[in-house]
Amino acid sequence: MDFIPALTIFGIVYGLIIFRNIRGLNVPIWVSMGIGAILVLILGISSPSNAFSAINFDVILFLLGMFVLVSGLESSGMLNHITNRILSYAKTPNQILFVVIFVMGVLSAFLINDTIALVAAPIVIGLAKQMNMRPAPLLISLAFGITLGSMMTPMGNPQNLLVSLHSGMEFPLLTFLKYLILPTIASLICTYFIVKKYYKKEFSQAIMPTITQSVIVDNGLAKRSSILIIITMIGFFAVGIANMAGLETRLNFAHVAIFGGVALLILGNKRTQIVSGINWQILLFFVAMFVFVHGLVDGAVIGLFQELLPFDVSPDSPTSTIGIIGTSIALSQLVSNVPFVAIYLPIMEDAGFVGSDTIAWITLAAASTISGNLTILGAASTIIILEVAEKRDGRGFSFLEFFKIGSIVTATNVAILIFFLVILV
Repeated sequence: MDFIPALTIFGIVYGLIIFRNIRGLNVPIWVSMGIGAILVLILGISSPSNAFSAINFDVILFLLGMFVLVSGLESSGMLNHITNRILSYAKTPNQILFVVIFVMGVLSAFLINDTIALVAAPIVIGLAKQMNMRPAPLLISLAFGITLGSMMTPMGNPQNLLVSLHSGMEFPLLTFLKYLILPTIASLICTYFIVKKYYKKEFSQAIMPTITQSVIVDNGLAKRSSILIIITMIGFFAVGIANMAGLETRLNFAHVAIFGGVALLILGNKRTQIVSGINWQILLFFVAMFVFVHGLVDGAVIGLFQELLPFDVSPDSPTSTIGIIGTSIALSQLVSNVPFVAIYLPIMEDAGFVGSDTIAWITLAAASTISGNLTILGAASTIIILEVAEKRDGRGFSFLEFFKIGSIVTATNVAILIFFLVILV
């Protein structure tokens, strides 16, 4: 019964996460995780030195670097300009829907889905008003698109980054693209047709909005941010290619991303605005999460979960892949996909999975990402969209509305994932 203290803390933290949207409570997810981290230290489940060593600074540095670069794009007005420019090519309501799902999805694969959620949600709300329709269909479409689009790269979302860095897989970026670019594109296209049919009446009655070209408020910062983003993306590919060639560079995504971020702070202006635009809450969430999950390991809770969630550890077994998909879909609805992956990674590692078990790790990343489209609790990016909508417009979407169409989208995308990772592999 040594696991009782840690299991109690687990119940407290995830109770706060599950019920974080109940009116009158409103505990941010990073606060919930912070409470868990503090409790495992106060109760002596983990020592301060062990807790500090548990923090994956590669993840923190990567996110910090990317947040700086994207904050530069946003502060200069470049990100809004790019979004509006893309939308300007749409000639019908259905084409706007396609842009929201497919194009925003592809952008999220390289600029982190949480960031796209923050930037695109207000634009989508404005579009809905001009189209004389409820914002819910477009907001839900945005949530689906950026969740699915982020699946195909390690930098698309936090859980993918955790998998790529923790699993020890070789050439993460190229590996993700190799296995997931086709399932991602297929999922985005299928989701577009599902949403189009589901909301057929609303989109048929919508009117075309007048999309104005947003102004870039700082051309110098926009150019520097754009150039450094491109250099950073090239750096990601260069690191993968160098590793494939057998060059021991000891570089990873974190080094490339933080180099780009620091370069922008040195070369750019509006440093105060860029720093204030960084999503510090997500960084605090990750620091707290690493400490909290390490406490669950020290408190024997991870071992308990491993006994309760047995699965086939044969790396090439279809049942292993399907088991990981099912577990990811189910448990991500309880604790959101990022914390789920953080807990499940050591479980898989203890079960014997190693870096060379590529399909298993790719399956975990992809399935935990897809799970974000089943309920509003599945992905942090969906929560961000909902919070932005309620603050700006007062109207978002209900749990039930999201679940009704989300269950169709998720079932379709799971079938696509099984086809590509089980049948074709």
